[in-house]
Amino acid sequence: MKIDKNNNKYIYVIVGKNIKRIRKEKGLTQVQLADLIQYSEGTIANIENDSYQTFSLEFLYILSKKLNIPIEEFFKGLH
Repeated sequence: MKIDKNNNKYIYVIVGKNIKRIRKEKGLTQVQLADLIQYSEGTIANIENDSYQTFSLEFLYILSKKLNIPIEEFFKGLH
C-alpha cells in the first residue's frame, strides 16, 4: 500500500525504509536483526516493507542502542 506524504502514517514508511537501509549497512539479515533485538523476524519484515506497521519509541530506542547509532538516523528523509 502506497501512503501519501500528507498522511500521518507516512512516518512509519520512512522509518521502516531507514531501518532496512541501516540493517543492510550493518550487514545484517532480518533474522540476525530480530535475534539481536529479541523481536520476531516477522515484525522486522512488516516494519521494513512499505505497508503501515506501528511500533513504539522503545523499539527505536532498542534498535539505536543495539546498532550503536543515533536514534535520529531512523528519521532521515522525513520532512
